[in-house]
Amino acid sequence: MDLETPRLILFPLSLEQAQSLMTETNQYPKWLNVPFDSLWPHDGLKALLPIYAENIETDDSHYGFGPWVAVDKHKEVVVGDVQFKGKPIHGEVEIGYFVSNIHRNQGYAKEAVEAIIQWAFQHESIHHVRAVCDANNVPSCRVLEACGFKRLGEDNGIIHFKTTKQRNHAI
Repeated sequence: MDLETPRLILFPLSLEQAQSLMTETNQYPKWLNVPFDSLWPHDGLKALLPIYAENIETDDSHYGFGPWVAVDKHKEVVVGDVQFKGKPIHGEVEIGYFVSNIHRNQGYAKEAVEAIIQWAFQHESIHHVRAVCDANNVPSCRVLEACGFKRLGEDNGIIHFKTTKQRNHAI
């Protein structure tokens, strides 16, 4: 189920991969096959992994609707991740993403977000993708807008975004 972009390979974590990332914190598991980077996985992903592992352990249809690892296929390094925050509900999924500090401002986030949106919209049941962004995180807000998301509003310093299958990701 890997996704490939001009620079990235994105792949969803299996149950075993999520579990190994939770336990092997001072090195990457052998299956990752890239040099260790202490900047990844980040704290947000570490917090998500146990929830995702439990979800996928009880219902394997969660596979693909959790974290995806983003690897630069030319440099053979993890640059970050993009994740769904669960399976679709009423035709909608929410995404989040992270790019390690040393890989930021190089277009990786936009490339990963565009790929994962296209993957989501290939599912007949998904019609909307949502995202939230801290209002102070201007670069991240720009990524979402560049990927076709529209601002829905702001609540307590968090901007809500949404894109639709019909808007600019028609399959």
